Amino acid sequence: MWSIKKKSDVPEFCRFLDEDAERLRRALRAQDWPAARGILEATDPEHRSYYFAVAAATVGVERWVTDTPDSVLPLLLRGAGLLTSAWQLRRDGLASTMSAAGTELWSRLVRRAEECVEEVLRRDPGRADAWTWSIALSRALELPEQERRRRFQRLIEIEPDHWFGHQQMLLALSPRWGGSSEAMFEFARTRAAAFPGTHLAALIVLAHQEEIEHRAYLAEPDDPDRSEDMEYWEPAAVMDEVWEAAQASFWHDDYRISLLTPIVWNHFACAFAWGDFHEPAWSLFESIGDDWITREPWGTVTFFARTRAYTEKNR
Repeated sequence: MWSIKKKSDVPEFCRFLDEDAERLRRALRAQDWPAARGILEATDPEHRSYYFAVAAATVGVERWVTDTPDSVLPLLLRGAGLLTSAWQLRRDGLASTMSAAGTELWSRLVRRAEECVEEVLRRDPGRADAWTWSIALSRALELPEQERRRRFQRLIEIEPDHWFGHQQMLLALSPRWGGSSEAMFEFARTRAAAFPGTHLAALIVLAHQEEIEHRAYLAEPDDPDRSEDMEYWEPAAVMDEVWEAAQASFWHDDYRISLLTPIVWNHFACAFAWGDFHEPAWSLFESIGDDWITREPWGTVTFFARTRAYTEKNR
């Protein structure tokens, strides 16, 4: 199922969760659309959505992929690529950090992405991945919460447990993107409760991580402590909720390890480690090993290595 890289004394992020994703990236860089399309049309929903996420993050894909009369897939990929390029201008979500030229470019990329995604939905309204990117566009366009929720509702009518769509909706309700902490946590808790034994309980951890980031952004710019406060995880109320989320996710009797499981492991490992739940954190680090270190939530391999060492020392 997954590709394996050689062991190393220095940890590295896992770039792909299986060999097909790696082949997809090579095909897209070579502008080999037939080969890429064969992978992107995977029949398994989880694999398909993951491969599309990999494709959308391929630098420059929007500049060469073109619409075809028999498929909306390249048009959707073009829109997703355009929006991904736009996000690079606002990594922290703060429009105030962009120059006037950057703001103009942001608007142009987002509008072009919107045109592509809307056309895809006009032609194929049952395409779940298109609704996922429509949700992403709803926050980029600063649309009302009601419209963001409407788009999410359309998504879950097609694929109720679409992981990437849920991630996008969590962000769409987050305070960093015009929502609120209350709406974000209510969403995470409700969706996790609706689908025990799946990845979705990890939304609880993602909501807490987003809250940490939001609090860091609220700090004064010259505050020496203007960074992510990992002590956030220590209160019993926070860790009790994380523990229950783990019971509803990868510890649940109905949970089955799948392509996206390393994403779940990494998020829970971070929360357990900094919440001083060292034994469960270490069990996850053992599962992650050197092969399944995902970029999120760590950000840097230095932070991952520091957290793993802290856990091993204190377990």
